[in-house]
Amino acid sequence: MKGLTIKQYAVQNKLPIFNVVKMVKSDQLEYETRQVDGKDEIFILSKKLAPEAKKEGYKREIDYKKAYFELKAQYDALLLKVNGES
Repeated sequence: MKGLTIKQYAVQNKLPIFNVVKMVKSDQLEYETRQVDGKDEIFILSKKLAPEAKKEGYKREIDYKKAYFELKAQYDALLLKVNGES
């Protein structure tokens, strides 16, 4: 079974490596230890409890020209009020 190293998992899920190590040690992630070049390395097998990226965006279109003129009218009205002109 193919797995990801701690660093690869952290990059893929946009997490700090320290947090991934904590997740492995607390058994929140499935992992296995393999020998690579004579060293034991941890490979994460699944994405159990992996955070999901939130998609943010506006659901409606904004008419910027209309909004500009509305704000400009409010600004002009406040400017007249402050300067004491009627």
